[in-house]
Amino acid sequence: MFQRQGRSLSRITTVMLTTSVALGGSLFAAGAAVAADTPGSGVTAVVQNTMLGEKIDVEGEGTVDGGLFTLKTADGELQTYCIDFGFPVDIRKKIQYQESDWASSSLGDKNKVEAAAKIRWILENSYPQVKDLAALAKAAGAGSLTEQDAAAGTQAAIWKYSDGKNATPQSAGATKLRDYLTGAANKGIAAEPKPSLSLNPDSVSGKSGAKLGPFTLNSSAAEVKLAVSGDAADKVKVLDSTGKQVGASLTGPIAKDTQLFLDVPAGTPDGAVALNASATTVVPSGRVFLSKGYTRDEHSQTMILAGSSKLSVAAAAKATWKQGKGALVDSTAKVECANGGVRVTVTNGGDEAATVTVKPGKQVTVQPGKSESVLVPVAEKTGYDITVSGPNGYSRQFQGVLDCKTGTGTTPTGTPTTPAATGTPSGTPSGTPSTGAGQPTPATTSAAPGTGGLAQTGANDSTPILAAVAGGLVVAGGAAVFVLRRRGRHGRTTA
Repeated sequence: MFQRQGRSLSRITTVMLTTSVALGGSLFAAGAAVAADTPGSGVTAVVQNTMLGEKIDVEGEGTVDGGLFTLKTADGELQTYCIDFGFPVDIRKKIQYQESDWASSSLGDKNKVEAAAKIRWILENSYPQVKDLAALAKAAGAGSLTEQDAAAGTQAAIWKYSDGKNATPQSAGATKLRDYLTGAANKGIAAEPKPSLSLNPDSVSGKSGAKLGPFTLNSSAAEVKLAVSGDAADKVKVLDSTGKQVGASLTGPIAKDTQLFLDVPAGTPDGAVALNASATTVVPSGRVFLSKGYTRDEHSQTMILAGSSKLSVAAAAKATWKQGKGALVDSTAKVECANGGVRVTVTNGGDEAATVTVKPGKQVTVQPGKSESVLVPVAEKTGYDITVSGPNGYSRQFQGVLDCKTGTGTTPTGTPTTPAATGTPSGTPSGTPSTGAGQPTPATTSAAPGTGGLAQTGANDSTPILAAVAGGLVVAGGAAVFVLRRRGRHGRTTA
């Protein structure tokens, strides 16, 4: 959504999405900057510079344009709502977004369990999941609804739970829909939706002659294709948790937390392979999308999925092995919003103890065949740069921004009230092209190309980071290599 305000240079944001399906060997190199929350998962992103919606009065914030984004992928479309009121976005930059899980977003806040369930119910029971607007209007007692009404009413309802905002669409029908979606009918859907495709961890190490893993696979697809690539791919077998060899695909529904192993024959020379998974699926509504920027200034608002066409998705993970004696270290990292930091897990697949340094943090000793974890505390809205270093020149870097909390972190009580005052709110619409005096603002709003400026997601004139963000949302890497899941910090500014 976008704030109406006179002094801002803002324009409507859009977030572009592309599908990342390739595995690049360069990611195997030590020291590569990687996503901190279980990389190798799901869909990545780009914004169409339109938004379907209407003006919404937000108590204490003024008037904003709120509604539904259309996000293009390489072979389809996604539609999303905002769950991050208050963050400005520069649409001149093709900011990538990444499918993520609730734990790596504001919905992972321990105070947001009920709110997350309420939001998921809204997504499943409103537009665009419910395309019959006449039926939706009847359920809401709204008389009739346009697509713009439905999008605005749904966004206003979501903000109640995601950001603690009392938001009232200026359309009476949209307001009725908001009241229905936040009323007694909303019993919540507590279960988090399945990922489109995830394969975790993204890297393991061990000895030849052993099973390397497990890799945990989850997917909403009916079929997941599997392949092994690398110099020793013809020797390595994919096994399930019972030790049975897995063929070229798994057919669904895919069991939750399906475990896979790579069997490397004894005597195989030191080396590495990639386990590649691919699928075609509709991404379940309720999946969170986080911007992939490595720094605070590269961040954009967090989105939540409302609808998806069938898309191609991919994930990949690496397995490394050695024959000789010594430590063999690997590491992963995951944002834990509930614990206010990034948890780094270090494993030792070798046969000697390894002393590993996690900076900033501490030094740990990992015994053979064991793992140790370190929670690196990170302040809210703060960037982190964590380096894991160990024996034999091992080094890996995890970068990102922790941005886990929005609004009050609690579910507001009561029903948002419609402002009694009438008339035109002060300020001009941020992100809305000027239509001239006396001309209506179009319901579907587009950014003027080449004009620059920021889209304001609820930020007001006093937003302290406006100037910094104006200079800098950039694409964090390409959509090559393995589907890197962004670090679970969605940028936003609390107004």
